[in-house]
Amino acid sequence: MRAGRRLTKVDEQLEAVELINSAKSIYNLSYRELSQILEIPESLLCRYANGDLLPSLDTVNIIKERLKSMLDLTEVLRRNVIVKDGFIDLNNVLFNPYILKLYQRRIKEMFSNLPINKVLTAATDGIPPLSVMASYALNARLAIAKQYKDIASEDFYEVSYIVDSPPRRVSLYLPRHLLERNDEVLIVDDIVRTGRTLNALIELINIAGARLTGVSVLISMSKSWIEKLRDRNVRIDVILDLSNFKELKLG
Repeated sequence: MRAGRRLTKVDEQLEAVELINSAKSIYNLSYRELSQILEIPESLLCRYANGDLLPSLDTVNIIKERLKSMLDLTEVLRRNVIVKDGFIDLNNVLFNPYILKLYQRRIKEMFSNLPINKVLTAATDGIPPLSVMASYALNARLAIAKQYKDIASEDFYEVSYIVDSPPRRVSLYLPRHLLERNDEVLIVDDIVRTGRTLNALIELINIAGARLTGVSVLISMSKSWIEKLRDRNVRIDVILDLSNFKELKLG
């Protein structure tokens, strides 16, 4: 077997092992419960998960097919996002490495065939993990706009916009060297409510002379922002639409 084909086979086998561990962790399943779902002996599943043995390609296909619906990211979000009194709690998502890996896979599936070389996001408290996973998935540089100026940079792009809670004008600052003319940009956002932050990020892209190529949104609370982008030839991926969240039972 040629080296390239051998590596592809191993990648598929390791992917199946990752799916086993993801399902086990996200759904808190025992090996016995997982064995019943996959119809694979419990002892074998344990050896796969621990890395002692890699599944055959036939078994890989069985694992992928039977875990496909369980590990669909939209379904996983429905089970792990908590919505209460209009507040969305993403802690179960953003602090679970297995769910973050599912997001990374989603980014690859949706955007890897586009010439994206920058991932742009807005941060108010640290580096958003979704943007890191997207950057890694696409082998793209990460650009983070913040509400303050980093002392390590001197030249910034700046945009201002209004936020609702509490009502005030805020600014986003992005070091100029992080976004350059003709960059192909993917915007990543965890929750889009009014679309104002998203619009501010788009304005930063325009100021820099870069091009908006894609938008990845974990949860959208509105559809109006999508309509504004329909004529811009931008690929949009909304993983969970909560524009009618009052009708949904999550968590």
